[in-house]
Formats: sequence, C-alpha cells, structure tokens
Amino acid sequence: MTTLSPAFVASSVRFERWYDSKDADTQDLIDEIADRTYFIIDEAEYDAFIDELKDEGITTASEFEDRFYGELEGVGDHVTTKFTEEFCEDLYPTDDMPDLYRHAIDFEQVWYQHLRYDFYDMEFKGNTYFFHRHV
Repeated sequence: MTTLSPAFVASSVRFERWYDSKDADTQDLIDEIADRTYFIIDEAEYDAFIDELKDEGITTASEFEDRFYGELEGVGDHVTTKFTEEFCEDLYPTDDMPDLYRHAIDFEQVWYQHLRYDFYDMEFKGNTYFFHRHV
C-alpha cells in the first residue's frame, strides 16, 4: 500500500479548494488547459496563464480548444523553428526526400515568411505556446 506524503495531500487539498472557488466556465478552461499542456502545474501558473489568454482574446474552454495548437519547452527563434519543422513534417513528410534537399530547408524563414501569419507564439514561464490566429 502506498502512503501519500503530507505535503502532497496538503497540495491536493489546496488545489481542490482553489479549483472549487472558480466558476464553471473557468473550471472548464482549467480542465482544457490541463488536458492539452504539460508545463502548467499549479494554481498560480493556471491563474497567470488564464490572464495571458485573456489578453489574447481567449476566455473560454471552447476558444482555447479551437485556437491552441501546441507547446514546446523553451523560448526563442530555435523554438519557433522547431515548431515550424514539426508542423511542416506533419503536413508534408520528407522521409522520401533526399537529405540534400531536406537539410536545405530554412525552417526559420518558413516561420517568418509564412506560418507567423497563421499562428502566433506566446511565451509563458520559459516555454512557448502556439495558437491559430484564425479559427
């Protein structure tokens, strides 16, 4: 039988009280964030992230579900480049493409010349979150 530590139990109770203090719409948004992200883990982070989302015009679970695309660890051009490479690979797999051509693709330029018009990135607590601009 596994015994839970007192600190874990206290943390769980604190989270439950915080969650229960929110209205139903905010609880739905918290649930959606919890289901689709990995790096947001405590009450203060959820509150701060929800405030950031409001600044982007996202206030409901449905809006978050429609616009959220993904998250990557870290911030900076290398992260948007990685996002672009993964996005492009999902749409147009390059497995059959010779390395000579595949390695010539400048994914940073693809982001700046094309994808940034369809997506935007939001930095939060040292990580990057990607959203569709248009739904």
